[in-house]
Amino acid sequence: MNHQIQIELNKKPELKKYVFYKSFLVTTKPVDLNNTFPLYDNFSMTEIDSYYFYVHKEAKLNFYKNETLTLFILGHCYNPFTMQVQEEEILEYIAKESVKKPIQSLIDELTGVFVIGYIKNGELFYQVDPSGMQSACSGMVNNEFYLSSHFQLIGDLLNLKRSDYVEKLINYKWYYRVMGPYLPADLTAFNEIKRIVPNIEYHYNKITIQHKRFYPLQNIQGVKSKEEYANVIQQASDILKNNMQLIIQKWNKPRISLTGGIDSNTTFACANGLYDKIESFSYLSAHKETIDVEAAEKISKEFKVPHKLYTIKEKNEDYPNFDLIKAIIDHNNGYVAKGKDHEYRKRVALMQEFDGDVEVKSWVSETIRCYWYKHYGRKSMPKLSSKLYRNLYKIFIFNRPLALETDKVFKQYIQDFEYDKVPAMYPAADLHYNEVTWGSWGGLNISEMRIYSEITFVYNNRIFLDLLFRIPLLDRIEDKHHLAMKKVLNKQLYDMNIRVVNMHETKMRAFLLNVIFTINMLLPF
Repeated sequence: MNHQIQIELNKKPELKKYVFYKSFLVTTKPVDLNNTFPLYDNFSMTEIDSYYFYVHKEAKLNFYKNETLTLFILGHCYNPFTMQVQEEEILEYIAKESVKKPIQSLIDELTGVFVIGYIKNGELFYQVDPSGMQSACSGMVNNEFYLSSHFQLIGDLLNLKRSDYVEKLINYKWYYRVMGPYLPADLTAFNEIKRIVPNIEYHYNKITIQHKRFYPLQNIQGVKSKEEYANVIQQASDILKNNMQLIIQKWNKPRISLTGGIDSNTTFACANGLYDKIESFSYLSAHKETIDVEAAEKISKEFKVPHKLYTIKEKNEDYPNFDLIKAIIDHNNGYVAKGKDHEYRKRVALMQEFDGDVEVKSWVSETIRCYWYKHYGRKSMPKLSSKLYRNLYKIFIFNRPLALETDKVFKQYIQDFEYDKVPAMYPAADLHYNEVTWGSWGGLNISEMRIYSEITFVYNNRIFLDLLFRIPLLDRIEDKHHLAMKKVLNKQLYDMNIRVVNMHETKMRAFLLNVIFTINMLLPF
């Protein structure tokens, strides 16, 4: 496949820049930038404290050095507590304040899509953003360290062999069901390379890579009164509002991806008072999306926000270079997340037509909206186990050997990432969604979508997410906290009472899925 892509790219050299678009590679071993596949001439190299940082020309690297450490960030961030918007000043702030405060508490303040870390005494410490929206992976190969946004990039450079288990999994007929295609636990297509899990600090000590959970480890008190409830909602709303202000400062042409869903509604509400500085958009690729488009247009019109509709054409041949761009996307994803053609058409259409410089997307909040509980129509979940995590991941009723193998993967994962230390206030199902589903499926999808624009999320802040875990579980399942934030942020929008329910949230669908889920939990192996 690599060879065929290279042949086609030689005919279309203007598309070479999309191979591992906006990617990065950090390694202890220099890589030859020789204008050949897969790096071509898209990357620049910066040597920092004996580490080699290779960064795509459309990606961002910032670093700050003082006498004790070197801080770096790959990607973008902003701080809704200090109202700092530039990565350079944020890194300097962290470096200076870390003398007085734990460095992790300072990193927790950040919103964005990034890998952040520091080098101290030649050793490298690193972590991904709170929900893994920046896809990232690392590993040791031939005693050399590798950290990248794309596991396939490392695989191409080192000619790594693909995992037998992953090959079996991606060829399983139901692999594409339940949230679509993504790999379990911290796996990539290569045994030597592992995904970087949110809420975990990784440490390369010049010999090997270790990791340690830093969140959530402290129990929190649930709200006990209306006053406490209102205070949590106000604090969370303030963080969202500040994030939107910073987004508008950071980018010239922010565009809110708007639907009738509650996540998107609340994101739009964050811009209250700033509607003259933003625009919204939606896309139409199937008839079922019409109701969301109509809701988006109604909301935008009410607040005099320019709204653009991207109508996605129905035929692949309507888009120049469709097949080659599709092949590039599949390669960038390591062939573990092949999509349907209408999804590729969305990407290609927006590559050609999107007129903003950042998409403000509304993912991440599903973590504190109890997505798995809604998906299965449940108000409680079984206790933490490898079986629970396997059943949240995929359906394996008719392939028990693969179910057993996946159980073993999750058993090791749960042990390695110290889930036994997580306090009860943080449900195991929500942690799975945050650290496995978002971290694996979400990060992979966002890397793919960034082929047409930078993407950011007002919800992707650890302090914000942690605040809302104080809200009672049933309220979170019923989205009462989201409605409360929407009311605080924009009462007029709240009073419009627009709520398009995702087809995946329908009661009958949830009931049937719960039957399958329950059977899977009852089976002895």
